[in-house]
Amino acid sequence: MQWRARAIWCSLIGAGAITMAQEAPVPEQAAEAATTQALPTAQELRKARKALEAPDEHVVSQSRMFSVSGGDSLHMGAIATKADEVRGRVNSLLGFEDNHRFAISIRLLGQTTDREVARPIRTRISIIGNEPNLQIRIHPGGGIDVERLTNAIITMVLYERALRDVRSDALPDSIRVPEWLVTGVQQAILWKSGKADRRLYRNLFEKAEMMSPEVIIATKNAARLDASSREVYEVSCGVLVMCLVSREGGQAQLRELVAESVLAEGTPAEIIATHFHELGIDEGMLHRWWALQLASMAEAPATEMLTPMETEQQLKEIITILHYDKETRTSRPVSLDNAYALVEVPDWRAQLRPLSDRLLELTVHAFPGYRPIIVEYQRLIVELLNGKTPDDVQQILGPVRELREAYVTTSLRARDYLDWYEITHLGKSPSKGSFAAYREAMDVLRRDDKGPDTPMSRYLEDIEALYQLGEKEALPERLRKQIPPRPKTTPDAEDE
Repeated sequence: MQWRARAIWCSLIGAGAITMAQEAPVPEQAAEAATTQALPTAQELRKARKALEAPDEHVVSQSRMFSVSGGDSLHMGAIATKADEVRGRVNSLLGFEDNHRFAISIRLLGQTTDREVARPIRTRISIIGNEPNLQIRIHPGGGIDVERLTNAIITMVLYERALRDVRSDALPDSIRVPEWLVTGVQQAILWKSGKADRRLYRNLFEKAEMMSPEVIIATKNAARLDASSREVYEVSCGVLVMCLVSREGGQAQLRELVAESVLAEGTPAEIIATHFHELGIDEGMLHRWWALQLASMAEAPATEMLTPMETEQQLKEIITILHYDKETRTSRPVSLDNAYALVEVPDWRAQLRPLSDRLLELTVHAFPGYRPIIVEYQRLIVELLNGKTPDDVQQILGPVRELREAYVTTSLRARDYLDWYEITHLGKSPSKGSFAAYREAMDVLRRDDKGPDTPMSRYLEDIEALYQLGEKEALPERLRKQIPPRPKTTPDAEDE
């Protein structure tokens, strides 16, 4: 019983059950003071004994590859289920067999009410009994980041696959799964499961901001990148893994690359070229594979629907033709919304005819509320080509443009509300600010800065207003007031 009493005593000290006196007792009271302050109460002894005798509760996943401990059964069960789900998706992506040799231990350290730490999810590998011990440690303070947890699970699954056939005495001093590989597998899983945002691939593809394969595999410590660069890096890694795994025999080659990249020495480019032999013949082939894969992932599927803002942007582009000015040798955009200016373009009929087909293509992906608007523009094009006057067209355009403006305003308000809700409700300390106050702040931010009111600024504004003035449009009121009146003449002067 001595070891049990010592354990109880140590546990009480660690829990802070024993407190020290702030003032040192006098010598004759030392023995009594030590007795009253050091001895735990019966209730504290019972709690400590119960804590020592309580079994170490843990949850084993269905695949029996993951053992989760340190939390309540609900959280441990959810993490075990998530770990098995991620493992299954990794096996499906890379064609791994559904088995394992080493188990992975997941330990929760603390409660969700604890303070956040710098690295809340950490991985560690140690050698115990000539076998690797794979561990994931989670500090749940502030909540568990599912994306980080998924990244850690993928990392340990790849480690287990790479180390299962390696003797302990053959392990190198340091092993590390390349970051581009883990991130790429994670992004490829999102893509395969339909959870990736294809618009992000499209936007980055159109702006030519994707990282090249050479830059991806050479990037070290991507966590130090800023938010936008980090997002570009992650999507680029996903494209790279997808282009490798989609090759003929790519799954088998990528499985070999996983083990080789963890254990072998050499640059990432050399390791990739070792397992994808075509790359050793043509250095530019990887870049071509990657570019084709990116173009394929950026292409919109037939069933994808655009948002109201995206539909509005594409509609603006379609109903705009160009007026080439021979004198200035510049092209000026003219919208169908201004029928008066449009019919003054010399070749407006030739430019207007193909727009109906483009509008028809837009209806396939357009936001449903925009489809009646698109139909109206198709009808206006037909009527203009059949001789309808600009006056009649402008009367029809009035309600259509009002409906478009209503969609834009509603979309902005909906986005603002979602942003406001996330800012004020999803944090630790929800703000009590109203949505109306948030809207006022957003209106101020979106409002154009008028700048200083000086003669030069007013002169530049007048020039800009004249430049943007459509053909046969009346001058704005402010400009008309600046035109000096014509001098009065006498009859004699007119005769002269």
